[in-house]
Amino acid sequence: MVVRKKRSETFFFKRVIRIPIYFGNFIILFSNDPEKVMKTVDCQSCEVKNLYAHTFHNFMYNNLESFCVVFNFWDSLPITMGTIVHEVTHAGNRLMLSREFEPDWINDEAEAYLKSWMGDEIEKFMRKCNLL
Repeated sequence: MVVRKKRSETFFFKRVIRIPIYFGNFIILFSNDPEKVMKTVDCQSCEVKNLYAHTFHNFMYNNLESFCVVFNFWDSLPITMGTIVHEVTHAGNRLMLSREFEPDWINDEAEAYLKSWMGDEIEKFMRKCNLL
């Protein structure tokens, strides 16, 4: 994964996507601004001082239950494909849990489709933000 250049200023890129089939919002944030992230995910009770990669879940955004992944590509640690898969796993699992979806280790197609959709949406947004 290639990051174009490090940035010293604060930044906040947001994409909100309606989740197919399961409903709700999938929010992708590329940011190093904890205040804007906390405002987006409606999180007054938690504090994130250093943004690298994080998942927020089960909050309301525009009157819909929402699931959010945050990546700071300009942190000193690189955001790798593994980091993205890690956060997609959290977001996908929380969404499925909220829908009372029982994991099926033999027939895991529904889980695989959901998480691959999330990964594809992150990649599309990375391309739009010129991160790939």
